[in-house]
Amino acid sequence: MKIYIDFDGVILDTDKRVSEIVSNLDISPKEYIRTCNWNTLLRESEIINNSLGYLKNTKLDINLLSKISTLNEGIEKVKFLRENNVDMNIHLVPNEIFKNDIVKAKGNILIDDKVYNLDKWVEQGGIAYFFNRNNNDVDIYGKVNINYNKISDLSILENINI
Repeated sequence: MKIYIDFDGVILDTDKRVSEIVSNLDISPKEYIRTCNWNTLLRESEIINNSLGYLKNTKLDINLLSKISTLNEGIEKVKFLRENNVDMNIHLVPNEIFKNDIVKAKGNILIDDKVYNLDKWVEQGGIAYFFNRNNNDVDIYGKVNINYNKISDLSILENINI
């Protein structure tokens, strides 16, 4: 059994930072994400619940499984993790396909903050955990989590029987 975690909304609150930036611009979040300076965006985004500290020190074999809109986004996420001494396998997923198209979901765990990613994962036989930093049951798209165990801090992974 492998553990996969998402990046945006689980490690860093990039979604919140993008919302703050685009509120002052005449551009959609999707358009901004494709054209922004990801190096700057990552450094300006808040670390969620000491996620980097946890990932640096855990003995668990955790893998990153992150959607990306551009190659530059992927490059900067890899650089950011390595610069912060996070040593994990990194799987980047082009926005046009599902996470379970990149890695096998069956019997493996996905920690994600977006319900639609978890739904697709479970359809393929995976085990899903809904991540919400504030312990809410609603993702950033307004979709309510009614099916998945919820976690708000990655350190809880130490208590999951894997």
